[in-house]
Amino acid sequence: MCRHTSRELPPEPRSASVARAFLRECLTEWDLTALYDDAALALTELVANAVMHAATPLVVTVSCERGMVEIGVHDGNPSMPAIRPHRTDVEADIRQALATEAAAGLQPVDERDPGTHVGPSGSLLGGRGLLVVDALAAQWGVSPLSDGKAVWVRTPVPQGWPHAADCPCATDEQPTILGSGRPVVHRG
Repeated sequence: MCRHTSRELPPEPRSASVARAFLRECLTEWDLTALYDDAALALTELVANAVMHAATPLVVTVSCERGMVEIGVHDGNPSMPAIRPHRTDVEADIRQALATEAAAGLQPVDERDPGTHVGPSGSLLGGRGLLVVDALAAQWGVSPLSDGKAVWVRTPVPQGWPHAADCPCATDEQPTILGSGRPVVHRG
């Protein structure tokens, strides 16, 4: 039942919408549209992270193998993402950030502005994308690669999916590599 496809995208904000359209095409073609909403939200977060933090061209992969859909975003930056902890006292964190800005005479420009970073949770303005990904995906992770990294999510195909026995890549001479960097393993 394996399926695999990929699309190269530039490190631009519009790449998130292009990636969602690509995902919709794949899931529609594979009769997996029931997975689209959560998968699209997770993919949007992964692409946004790659665009903002890696700033390199990226490759979005969509695969279906062994009962799981895997969506990966490969970028050229080896730095590993990390989930930031939940905030325990948002009001106190906002007061601290405002006091820091006032003392320095700063105006925050974007979420990377150090004036908006408070405590171990980081920025007040962003940085919760991986928490969203963690809540949506059955599994997610980061695979270091020789030319960067792949951040991926997996979710099971729906029970009774009609293509469970199909595997169009079983006869390929070159092994199919999933977004996580894992090769498809065919067992007969």
